[in-house]
Amino acid sequence: MTRLLPRPSTDQVNAIYQRLLADEPDAPNDFIELLLDPLIEALCARFPNLPHPDLATDVVIDALLRFVQSPEKYRPERGELWNYLYMDVQGDLRNALAKEQRRQKKEVPFDPVAHDRPDGNTNVEEEVMRRLDFSSLQQGRDAQAILNQLRREIPDPYDWQVVLLMFSGERHTRAFAAVLGIEHLPMVMQRAQVKKTKDRLRLRLKRYGVKVHEQ
Repeated sequence: MTRLLPRPSTDQVNAIYQRLLADEPDAPNDFIELLLDPLIEALCARFPNLPHPDLATDVVIDALLRFVQSPEKYRPERGELWNYLYMDVQGDLRNALAKEQRRQKKEVPFDPVAHDRPDGNTNVEEEVMRRLDFSSLQQGRDAQAILNQLRREIPDPYDWQVVLLMFSGERHTRAFAAVLGIEHLPMVMQRAQVKKTKDRLRLRLKRYGVKVHEQ
């Protein structure tokens, strides 16, 4: 059995919290680095059957980024900061799961399937288009027309590569970071930027009734 990362001590958390209140430049990144992985692991242990592995990561990143922007909202008399954050991410995760269930009822599922071209490359784009917009296909529009429509909607070549990674089932932050050219950033900032980009692109894809299942 994999052992959880040790929970940061109360003294460690409180020390960086005081640095946040003092507006030290490095405090937000240090605070997130200290708490990110332990909170993710604690959340995954509490919810072991999440539909997507990165759901806990996304929730914790959002919560920590939100906290470091307004650390003064925390009231120490309400309890330990770790417990406060843990309860916060649990509530956010439950909301995310409920939202996910509502989306699944409305959106067309997409399961990544790899098809090899004669030259050995993966024919991801055609598979994406085959699944994208059944109503348009019924109106006589072919897959290439839908491909062109989506490419117009997502003209940025880096965004398009992110979309293809999402549809191919890629889960590793480093793969998306390489496409976005942010590999030089600290991992916590890479995760935040990758999540922001993926969320923005999911909103565009939603216009086509598409749900990306990233296994």
